[in-house]
Amino acid sequence: MDSIEILQIAWKGLLSAVLISLSSSVIGVYLLIKRLSMLGAGLSHAAFGGIAIALVLGLDVSTFTLIYTVLLGLAIQYLIQKRGLPADTLLSLAFSFGVAVAIIILSLWSVLGLNIFSYLFGSMLLVSETELLNVLLVSLITLIYIAVNYRSILVLLFNEEMAKLRGIKVERINYILIALACANIVISIKAVGIILSASFISIPPMASLLLAQSFFSALLISVLFSLTSTLLGMGISLVFDIPPGGSIVISMVLLFLALLSGRLIRKIFPQGA
Repeated sequence: MDSIEILQIAWKGLLSAVLISLSSSVIGVYLLIKRLSMLGAGLSHAAFGGIAIALVLGLDVSTFTLIYTVLLGLAIQYLIQKRGLPADTLLSLAFSFGVAVAIIILSLWSVLGLNIFSYLFGSMLLVSETELLNVLLVSLITLIYIAVNYRSILVLLFNEEMAKLRGIKVERINYILIALACANIVISIKAVGIILSASFISIPPMASLLLAQSFFSALLISVLFSLTSTLLGMGISLVFDIPPGGSIVISMVLLFLALLSGRLIRKIFPQGA
């Protein structure tokens, strides 16, 4: 199979992977600074329950899971912000609930097993038009919202009280960003699966903070890191005929370790020493 035939088959998956890497890496910086990186792991597994419910009811899995997970994320944000409940406890609860729902549905409707498990590991080459449209909408809305509200988000992240004094709608921005983060988690499930979807939203921002000197540079480095890892992983997948989700995440981890090693070497052997 030549490169043209491969592109004809895989263009939807490739486009969705690039869009996901762009928006998830940006929203991930917000989550990392807010100490909500575990939101990715917690809600990706909570989405497992939403996928199972959608399959049982015969609904469009992508759209239903998107709405289900966003509403769940907003509920968690409300309990954190208004009730003062710890984020890690709430995320563990959501994680457990989602998996429990999926297990019950699997036991009652065993015929759905293969459909549900296909979402555990992802299938980037089988992205449907509806899923691609959801990815496109979520990615564009995420990037446009953060670009338009960049200054407000910057102030909010580093001092919420100052942001409130400046008249910035802190609560509204936090709710919208959490909703966008949840949406990005869901759209990444089709690419790399439930198990690995949190990687898109957590590894690139972590890598960016190793090098960044400002919030803007953190966003830029996170995007570049995510795009590089995604394209490298897709290339490795096509060459060696291995699952693209796994190869993308392994690329992310290896690049992160390379950056971390470089930083440690510079500390041990500083320039001019």
